[in-house]
Amino acid sequence: MSYEQIKDLPASEFKRLCGVHIATFGKMVEVLKPELVRTGKKGGQPKLSVEDHLLVALEYWREYRTYFHTSKRLLFMKFKVI
Repeated sequence: MSYEQIKDLPASEFKRLCGVHIATFGKMVEVLKPELVRTGKKGGQPKLSVEDHLLVALEYWREYRTYFHTSKRLLFMKFKVI
């Protein structure tokens, strides 16, 4: 599930899905954005948005899924996690 698909959920459902309040999620994105945005730098560019990177991490921590399961779920949903 991408951030675009869940950003309009009611606050209680967003917290139930991600484990954090929507305001907390926004603050986490603000902290991560300077670290994950790589425009103009050498190397590959990220395939996922900062919000989607954070959702993958929160899903992993919340559900204790292996990265294998998480990547297969995202690939199934037509994401490229690499």
